Amino acid sequence: MKRILALIVVFMVIVGCSDSTIEKVDPSANSADASSQEQKQEQKGEEPVSNAPEIFVVGDTVKFDDLHITLHGVTEVEGAEFFTPSNDKYLLVDLTIENVGTESEHISTLMQMELMDADSYSYDIALYPDAKGSLDGEVAPGRKMRGEVAFDVPDSDYYEFIFSNPFTSGQAIWRIERSDIGQ
Repeated sequence: MKRILALIVVFMVIVGCSDSTIEKVDPSANSADASSQEQKQEQKGEEPVSNAPEIFVVGDTVKFDDLHITLHGVTEVEGAEFFTPSNDKYLLVDLTIENVGTESEHISTLMQMELMDADSYSYDIALYPDAKGSLDGEVAPGRKMRGEVAFDVPDSDYYEFIFSNPFTSGQAIWRIERSDIGQ
C-alpha cells in the first residue's frame, strides 16, 4: 500500500512540474499587440520585462495546451434582485473554449480562472444568476463551449483575466482596460 501511495505522489509531482504551452493563435497580429502593450508600459513609466508572460487583449484567441480560449468581451453589471456585489460591481467575462486536441478536457472555472485588479488583488468567481451559459465541465475533442464568468470586483484602472491549469505551470493573461468594458 505504501508503494502505491508513493507512486501516486511521484506521479503528481511529475505532472505538476510540466509547463503549459501558451501562444496567440493568430501570429499576424502578435507584433502589433506586443508593440501596443510595450507603448502602454512606456507611457506609464514601466519598463517592459523580457521574461514576463505575454499579455493578450480582449478579442485575442490564445492556444493554451490543447485549448483555444477566446475572450470576446467584458460587461459591467450592478447586480440583480437578491444579488448585489460585495464590492463595486460584477464583471462578466465572455469566453469561448475550444478543444483542438484528441482527448477530452475538463474545465473548472473555480480552479482555472481568476481576475486581478491594478493593485494585484485577486478575485475568484462570483455567483451571478444572469450570466449566460456555463464553462464548467468536459469539452470533447473538436467541441466548443461558451459562457460568461462573473467576478465581484472593486473599481480599478484595469483588470487582468488569468486562465491557468492547476496541474501545470504557466498562465494565459488578458489585460482588460476600462474602455474594453461594456455596460
